[in-house]
Amino acid sequence: MAYNVFISYSTKNLHIVDWARSTLAQPGITEVFAAEYSVLPSQVLNAEIIRAIRACDLFVLLWSHDAKSSDYVPQEIGIAVGCNKVILPVVMEDNVPVPGFITDLKYLAAHKNWEGSFQWLAQFVRDNSQKQKNAKALGALVATILGGIWLFGGDSGE
Repeated sequence: MAYNVFISYSTKNLHIVDWARSTLAQPGITEVFAAEYSVLPSQVLNAEIIRAIRACDLFVLLWSHDAKSSDYVPQEIGIAVGCNKVILPVVMEDNVPVPGFITDLKYLAAHKNWEGSFQWLAQFVRDNSQKQKNAKALGALVATILGGIWLFGGDSGE
């Protein structure tokens, strides 16, 4: 199962979303949800956004003045907080403090070091994707071992 990244953004920042999608997505390894590209015409937008937030492993917030004034972004943040998701704010402009319930989170100050911040983000996603893959492999191994113990050890009481 892939590591799922949800990107919350203003449509006025689509050029950054395009870069993030192309940099972070690795089919079958890391899947990136960005509503502009991930929701097909005729699908219910709000339901798909909520589903994707609930399913994500990482909620990336591309925070800017435009995101702050967006109708969707603040609500997406609220859903992510309510679902206890890992939230990584990427602050793209100076003097735009992160909102309410996430003010205590350490954020990437992309406005200070654009390239370095996004390189760090890409590495963070790759590292966490690998950790998730390793954890799932370990879980499968443990289940196999326990299943074998149950199967072959079940008659030891006779």
